[in-house]
Amino acid sequence: MKRLRVSHLRFFVPFILLAWRASLPIGDNSFLWHVRAGTLQLDQGNVLTTDVFSFTAAGEAWRTQSWLAELGYGWLENLTGGIGWVPAMKFLAMSLTVALLALVVHNVAGRRSGVTLAGLLLLVWQAAPFGIARPALLGFVLLASVVAFSHLERRPLWLLPLLFWFWASVHGMFVVGLGYLFLDAMRRRSRRQVVAVVISGVATAFTAHGLGAWWILLQFGRSRGALDLIREWLPPDFSNPFLLPLLVVIIGIMVAGTLGRLSPDDLWIMVPFVAFGLLAERNVWPAVIVLVPLAAVAFNKGPAEPRALRPEPVVVNWVIAALLIAVAFVGLSQEATLNEDRFPVAAAVAALEPGPLFNGSAVGGFLIYDDWPEHHVFIDDRAELYGEAGFQRFQDLKSGIGVHETFAELDIQQAIINVEWPLVGHLELLGWQYGYEDEFFVVMSQS
Repeated sequence: MKRLRVSHLRFFVPFILLAWRASLPIGDNSFLWHVRAGTLQLDQGNVLTTDVFSFTAAGEAWRTQSWLAELGYGWLENLTGGIGWVPAMKFLAMSLTVALLALVVHNVAGRRSGVTLAGLLLLVWQAAPFGIARPALLGFVLLASVVAFSHLERRPLWLLPLLFWFWASVHGMFVVGLGYLFLDAMRRRSRRQVVAVVISGVATAFTAHGLGAWWILLQFGRSRGALDLIREWLPPDFSNPFLLPLLVVIIGIMVAGTLGRLSPDDLWIMVPFVAFGLLAERNVWPAVIVLVPLAAVAFNKGPAEPRALRPEPVVVNWVIAALLIAVAFVGLSQEATLNEDRFPVAAAVAALEPGPLFNGSAVGGFLIYDDWPEHHVFIDDRAELYGEAGFQRFQDLKSGIGVHETFAELDIQQAIINVEWPLVGHLELLGWQYGYEDEFFVVMSQS
């Protein structure tokens, strides 16, 4: 067994950063409704096939793609009585994703520790804005697992159908994994892998939703207009420094190609996933997961020459390691909280009266978790349910357009909304009264 050295300790640092990143307040739009969907499905003993959370789409056909992840969320909620488990879950999932990719980078870059550390830091940098609590986090782990699987010398293809059955029960990103393995099979000219991909695709039809797992994806495809109204589905804004690693990876791929370390067959992977990453902000991290091994090839100059190792105080190194682990533990031990500029506080919810209300998409997810079934929501972030018309109506009302007519039609006499929305001033002109107000949210009602 190798002794713990200072050169090993530097690899602890990126994971400490992930631990503190995982402890930040939760601001994810959809995570909270996923938890409530999980507890509801546990209580009912079946998966959801219609909407039960809103009053604007109540009873409409809707399947929750992530039913298995939601059952896990619901079980943890029931077990702990809250969401205190979220930081640990986020840390474990992000760490596993990054560690798998770092191992791949280490191998394809000629086992050079300096390159591996640089790749590890790049991956942590890119993972930071995608350290979300929703089931997509599990999709990232599975995509990284598939990428690592594809770089094995001996690939047990028989495992793929089992993996994709699980993946299709956890998140719709399974189609990205299938696409990656198919393109990888084209690159390898492997008929066996094509067959394995086809069988894996068939296996996804044997989840709790059956072919409904693909119906959900079709609904998403039909909701392109609604998705265009959601920030994360718009093309990435590279003025955001946390999205720059994708550009670094693309440059690395170009360098590797220039140095002749990539083959024309690698275009099967490169071209589709570069385009995929540039298509939408939420695609950036999955694209980096797939592309970073190709970029790491640029640094492969053959095996690194072994160096003579100086004696080091092993006890001191273990003490330093223990201190680093303690720093990470302190981060993870922080209380799980909600982002107050994304979700209203308890006093705001308490100011609501029974009956229909108007709310934003992020607040909708929170109300489903915190206040359902006392209140059903106007909207949340389920684009496949509300469609372009539903999201456009929300955007219009948020801006003060068609408020009187729509509110009268839906019998909406109260609203919990962000203080900076134009709708606030419009409701004031209509004579609505404030029931609650803070730095971020107001509750208003018709007098």
